Amino acid sequence: MVRPAWFAFLCCVALGSSRGSDRPNFVFFVADDLGIGDVGCFGNDTIRTPHIDRIAAKGAKLTQHLAAAAVCTPSRSAFLTGRYPIRYGMVGTDLPLAFVQLAIPSGLPRSEVTFPQLAKAHGYRTALLGKWHLGLNCAWAGDHCHHPSNFGFDYFYGLPLTNGLDCDPDVTVTVGQYIAMLLYRHLRLWEISTTIFVAILALKYFRYIQWKTVFLLSVFGWSLVAYPHLALTNGRRLNCVIMRDDEIIEMPFNVSTITPRMTLEAVRFLEESKKEPFLLEVSYWNVHTAQLPYMEFRGRSRHGLYGDAVEEMDWSVGVVMATLERLGLTENTFVYFTSDNGGHIETGVEGGSNGIYKGGKGQGGSEGGIRMPTLVQWPRKIKPGTVVSEATSQMDIFPTVADILGTPLPQDKVIDGRNIMPLLGGAAVTSPHDVLFHYCSEYLHAVRYRPREGNVTWKAHFVSYNWDPGTTGCYSLRICRCAGQEVTYNDPPLLYDVTNDPGEDRPISDPRYPVVMGVINKAVEEHVRSLTEEEKQIGLSNFIPRPWLQECCNFPFCDCKEDVDLSSLEIGGQS
Repeated sequence: MVRPAWFAFLCCVALGSSRGSDRPNFVFFVADDLGIGDVGCFGNDTIRTPHIDRIAAKGAKLTQHLAAAAVCTPSRSAFLTGRYPIRYGMVGTDLPLAFVQLAIPSGLPRSEVTFPQLAKAHGYRTALLGKWHLGLNCAWAGDHCHHPSNFGFDYFYGLPLTNGLDCDPDVTVTVGQYIAMLLYRHLRLWEISTTIFVAILALKYFRYIQWKTVFLLSVFGWSLVAYPHLALTNGRRLNCVIMRDDEIIEMPFNVSTITPRMTLEAVRFLEESKKEPFLLEVSYWNVHTAQLPYMEFRGRSRHGLYGDAVEEMDWSVGVVMATLERLGLTENTFVYFTSDNGGHIETGVEGGSNGIYKGGKGQGGSEGGIRMPTLVQWPRKIKPGTVVSEATSQMDIFPTVADILGTPLPQDKVIDGRNIMPLLGGAAVTSPHDVLFHYCSEYLHAVRYRPREGNVTWKAHFVSYNWDPGTTGCYSLRICRCAGQEVTYNDPPLLYDVTNDPGEDRPISDPRYPVVMGVINKAVEEHVRSLTEEEKQIGLSNFIPRPWLQECCNFPFCDCKEDVDLSSLEIGGQS
């Protein structure tokens, strides 16, 4: 006779084995600052994206898929956790809107659970290739408390920070240098440090302190003033780095080789993982501000370096998809393509398109900043050519992966995402969200409401941006601020039907207005009650790097280079 406990165990094993063959692999492509108007299947006819478009043809196109923030750090954290960033402090009060230095103690809190962790707990092999941008160290260089390995990724190859304008060796004045100039011009730090040093010498003259103390205080004071200047004006060397797991392997990195190298890593990972379930995230630098695609792609597009970078990314997607096909994995692989936020229209360099939608990166309430070009393919479950026009969110990936894995959602956290497999598979026809909240940093700018009946999605704007005349951008700052004189507080809020007026050109003022706003205001009250006070991870202090948190290879030079053989890739064509 079989004991009940052993019998239950054997049943679980049998159930797990039967489910194992049905569990899909996961591949997530996440672009950086790619506008919804930059992709062929979303209407662009001048930038060539055949491989991305093929995912839409073989799967589903999501035309109202929304980021939880319009800038990378909070947006990417929401994607991984299924939760609004404000719930766990991945917000600030205003500028900056994301992490801007590598040597800062901020990052994704360790208390958060990510969908790669769910997959890893179910025996999946996991990897992140490319951009992380969710923090690295807490107390000292090398503690790696915010490293991807602590959030479910077995393997990491990529950028712990991002590919900013500082990473372009041809830029004459970098963002860091501009910040340093402001600090030293307006705070007059050199004068302050000189005054402190004179005061220290005076203390020594009157024999209140010893020479040893003079030396220590002088070094400390000089470091306090000089290190921020050194770090801010050397952003390319200190922030533009590539890691392999815990090790810095290139510092500063060569932007133009990153996408081919990530692609090669993706091919290797797939080949090594073909006999076991895997989850792979390919997180591109394309098309962030240091736009330097590989030489084989330069001059190929009709839109300068920006278009070249988009087409380089499309090539990479094609190589990964072709590898899945070659290994016989296409049929049972869940493939997801999206961007972390909308196109950055104020950069002053070649930029992209957010289509018919107003605004862009950094504008949490604007469609151009949060409506993402998103595609999903899973041949076993999703019919080719499916179009989902209902409101969905990048936060939905967490509960969708959990449902596919057959694992319960965490009970100690509010999960804001919803399972969208019924929508993707055709079993549901309306959004699983009644309400979605659109934040700019910690400020609630807009709310989207989908009634259970009818074909309408309402969006209320509590805050609007004071765009430069004739544009939907804030070019004086190169990004719109979330509060203060740069915005208008709408009283009463502006209300649009974004289903039938996606360009938000015709605000509603008829008798429906008070009814809809009554529902939205009640939802806002309930949402606010569900929030708890959390330490903010993003703030002005993020501009100032800490020397004890600075990663460095080949100390003290902080200079190293990875030699990579890319000959196995047919760069510029198909693998």
